[in-house]
Amino acid sequence: MKLTIQDIAKKAEVSKMTVSRVLSGKGHVKKETAERIQNIIRELNYEPNFIARSLSSKQSMILGVIIFKTPTSIIDEYVAQVFSGIVDNSEIQQYRIMVLPVDRDQGDDNEYLKIARTNMLDGLVFIRSRINDPKLDTLAKSGFPFVLVNFKKFSPHYNFVDTENYKGAVLAMEHLINRGHKKIVFLSGNLFETNARDRFKAYQDTLKKYDLEYNEEWVVPTEFDEDDAYLKTEQLLKCDHRPTAIFAASDYIAIGAMRRIKEMGLTIPDDIAVVGFDDIELASHIQPKLTTIRQPLHELGQNAGQILLDIITGKRRGPVHKMLKTELIERETC
Repeated sequence: MKLTIQDIAKKAEVSKMTVSRVLSGKGHVKKETAERIQNIIRELNYEPNFIARSLSSKQSMILGVIIFKTPTSIIDEYVAQVFSGIVDNSEIQQYRIMVLPVDRDQGDDNEYLKIARTNMLDGLVFIRSRINDPKLDTLAKSGFPFVLVNFKKFSPHYNFVDTENYKGAVLAMEHLINRGHKKIVFLSGNLFETNARDRFKAYQDTLKKYDLEYNEEWVVPTEFDEDDAYLKTEQLLKCDHRPTAIFAASDYIAIGAMRRIKEMGLTIPDDIAVVGFDDIELASHIQPKLTTIRQPLHELGQNAGQILLDIITGKRRGPVHKMLKTELIERETC
C-alpha cells in the first residue's frame, strides 16, 4: 500500500500538519521533531505526491542550477562537488533539481529572466558566474530568488555563498615563500570571476609584504582548464629566468601545469614547486599528490541550496552574503 502523510504522522506521533511543514520547509517545527520525522521518512522510503504538492503550494517544487557551458562542464569535479551539496538539501525538502547548461555569450540581457518566467522553477543557483554580467543584473532587479556560488557581490539584490579566497591565496603564497621561493608564477584563472581576482590580489599583496619582485610576465591568464594551463606552462619553462614555483588558481590549472613540467623532464617539487586551489578529489590521487588550498566545495553547494530554499519559503529575507573558510592542505608538490 502507498504510504501517506497520515501514516508518517501516526508513527511520529505528530499531526499531519507538522509532517507537511517538514516536507515543505514552511512553518516552525522543533529541530528534534523535524529530525525524527525525516528519519521516519527515510526509514519507510516515503515518496510524497509531487504533483499534488506543487498544485497545493502553487510552486513548481523545482530548483534550477545554471552551469556555464565548457567542453568539460558536465564532468568537472569542481562543479560536481558543488552540485552534490545543492542536491543534499533539496532532497531533504523534497525539491527536484533541473540542470540548465547555458552559453554565457548567447542571448540578450533578459536571458536569465526568461528562464525564471517559464514558471517551471522556484529559484536558481548559479555556479561560476562572471563579473558585470548584465543578465544577472536584470534578474536581480526582477526579485526572482537566486544564489551565486563562489562569487562575491555586496549588493542588496544579490545573494551569494563564497569562500575566503584572498586569505586562502595568502596561505598558498606564504607556504611557498617560507620554503625559500622568490620566483613565483601565478596561473590566474579567468579574471572575469571574483574568486580569481581575489586570488590575484592576494598574490600581489603577499609579494609586496615580503619585498619580492612583481613581474608582469609571471602572471599568466588562463581559463580554469587543465589543457589551457598545460599549453601556457610550456612558455614559462622556456623563458630565460625560469620560475622555481607556480601558484595555480585552481587544481585543474595546477594539474595541467604539472603534466607539462613532467613531460619536459623536470621534477616536482625539486625543480618547480606547485600549489593549487580547491582540493578537488583528484588532487590527492595524482603523483605527486598536490599541495592545495581547500575550499569546502560540497558545503558551498549545501549553503547555496539552503539559502535559496529559505528565501523561497520565507524563512529568510535577502540579501544573504555568506563566506566560508579556506585552509592549506600540505601534500607532496612543495
